[in-house]
Amino acid sequence: MVRGARGRDADAMQTVRPFVSFDAAADPEQVRAGEVARLRTAATFLWLAMTPGFAFVRQRSNFILGWPGAGSLGSWMMLPDLTSPQTQTVLPMNDALYGAAHLELDLQGPFVVRLPPDTHGRYYSVSVMDAHFTNVAHLGPRWSGREEVEVFLVPPGWAGEVSPGMRVVEAPTPSVCLLNRVLVTAADGDLDRVRDWRSGFTLTPLDPAPAAADDHDLAHEGLATLTDPWRFLEIGYDHLRRNVLPEPARWAVQLVPESEVLAARGQEWSRRAVQDGIRDAQTMVDASLTTWPRENGWMLPQPWMGLPNPHVLETAALELFQVGFNDMTEATYFFGDLDEDGKRLDGTEGASYALTFSPGELPPVHAEGFWSVTMYGADNLLVANPAGRYSTRPAHPGFHVDPDGAVTIVLSASAPDGEDGPNWLPAPDGPFRLGLRLYYPTDAVLAGSWVPPAPGRVR
Repeated sequence: MVRGARGRDADAMQTVRPFVSFDAAADPEQVRAGEVARLRTAATFLWLAMTPGFAFVRQRSNFILGWPGAGSLGSWMMLPDLTSPQTQTVLPMNDALYGAAHLELDLQGPFVVRLPPDTHGRYYSVSVMDAHFTNVAHLGPRWSGREEVEVFLVPPGWAGEVSPGMRVVEAPTPSVCLLNRVLVTAADGDLDRVRDWRSGFTLTPLDPAPAAADDHDLAHEGLATLTDPWRFLEIGYDHLRRNVLPEPARWAVQLVPESEVLAARGQEWSRRAVQDGIRDAQTMVDASLTTWPRENGWMLPQPWMGLPNPHVLETAALELFQVGFNDMTEATYFFGDLDEDGKRLDGTEGASYALTFSPGELPPVHAEGFWSVTMYGADNLLVANPAGRYSTRPAHPGFHVDPDGAVTIVLSASAPDGEDGPNWLPAPDGPFRLGLRLYYPTDAVLAGSWVPPAPGRVR
């Protein structure tokens, strides 16, 4: 029996051609198999490379088609309230008000971005992102100070005149997105103060009568539920014609010409090759998120996240996991769903966990920043609870820090021993995930020498 098994292995090895050989006289069946493999592989990486841009188009479409609070392109959409369990955006933060704007710089021309002076010493950020959600620039206290901010945002290759002393940000793509977040403290009336302060955020076009960019077929309905691979490719290619990928990722759309990919729909064998390649990509994304590098149960951020990079698989996975990642210098995210024993975090049947930061091991952030922990259910949305608490951080009134500087946050569906203060983060009666966010993290985080501790089960 052993000899038979070894014989089968030997037979299998004989089917593998030496890697230095080739056959310049392949028969038609072999040629077709090679063409199928080429198209399938190209479609896989094409879908991955297009996914961040598709996410951008989907968000812009929602903006144009009537997101609550959204206006026209070139204007701010300011959400008036903190996120809640009714918020359908996955993995939202709950410590700041969100805002966004979409600009089409080739159609509307350059814009002046103005932010009023910050007189309250709070964290805020305006991130300029290109048409693939790659970070271009950040405005905020650590980068631009607390005085009035005035930045001239221009399209690629723009060569006009600029007022002396004005900072110029040249976007690498004509389509850009500005995402803002402004920290809301627990002080009475602070939500209204933030609303009032954000009303001073302005976007002023250089051209007083810019083109009506909304008329340029920039919005598409039904993208959140789109399953047609050919429609995805058409939208993706259309987006790329105006908005090139960051240079390190361009290889993934250059494997096969656009004309050949779209023409593949015309024949059964080539149509199937492209569709199979896209299914391969989706399978690869799922596997990438499942096997993402972890430590202490937390998914580890990577230094290339949010920046131009060649990692099209991982970047696509991140954009599907949470749209619009900041780069690590602005904000570093840790997401975790495992305890110290590698078991799934689960609040069923009264289970309770403790997330304990030892003395001197609190999440390290610069003075202008902050850190917080947010609770999510299995659906990656905020968890409804009687306390109305969806995240916690040391600045919350009543947050307890031990005399030696240690901090413990209890994670459970019911309040521990009747204590419902901010050291308790209510969990669902089921599986959950944590999000630890560090805004303006220190070098220890950026270098990977600091990672969060694993939650330990205490009941």
